[in-house]
Amino acid sequence: MDIKDLFKIVARLRAECPWDRKQTTKTISHLYVEEAYELAEALDSGDPCRIEEELGDLLYVVLMGIRIATDEGMTDFGKVSERAAEKLIRRHPHVFGDKVVEDEGKVLANWEKIKEKEKQGKGFFEGIPKTLPALSRAQMMQERAARVGFDWPSTHGPLEKVREETEELTEHIGGDKDELEHELGDLLFAVVNLARHTDVRAEQALARSNRKFARRFEQVRRLAKERGLDLEEMDIEGLDKLWDEVKESEE
Repeated sequence: MDIKDLFKIVARLRAECPWDRKQTTKTISHLYVEEAYELAEALDSGDPCRIEEELGDLLYVVLMGIRIATDEGMTDFGKVSERAAEKLIRRHPHVFGDKVVEDEGKVLANWEKIKEKEKQGKGFFEGIPKTLPALSRAQMMQERAARVGFDWPSTHGPLEKVREETEELTEHIGGDKDELEHELGDLLFAVVNLARHTDVRAEQALARSNRKFARRFEQVRRLAKERGLDLEEMDIEGLDKLWDEVKESEE
């Protein structure tokens, strides 16, 4: 089966399924975000079956979006494909033209120059969705700024910035909440910059820590239940002991 066959199935669903027939470009917009996150989690798991399934789900949503946009008179599959092909060719002159680049860095720098011409005076960060999670958007903004030279030469700079912002945050603990939020935001932004310099995606790193915390806390709850302990009645020292026990069991 190729993508044309799948698109025929999507078109039939659009015509015959009550749910699919009812959707509009606006009602399915949230699905792109949800499916993209599910795919990202599958990719992080490394499970081929999950990856295949989630890639398929995202592909379905994209094709359904094209079908709905076609029904609403916005575009069609041919126009979407043509625009995608034109952009890929235009932004890769080192592949489809005679541009010579030395490495990945040069490719990205050239990419930004081409995008800058396409934006025709729009804002520098135009195209980075404001609806992205804050960590992801911060990293994308930093990456774009770095491609035009606005960046530290090594990890020493962002690491020092994290220390500096931590000290400033400490000074505002217990003070004005608005200022505290401002300083905390600066610290998070600095941490994202450090993540970027160490070639780590901040969003994925935090998601991984979230999963680890959830897994370990469930184990803490299990241990407490097995030992007849009530979490709500335990003090922090008792909880920490259970946490350390769980942590050691994973190492």
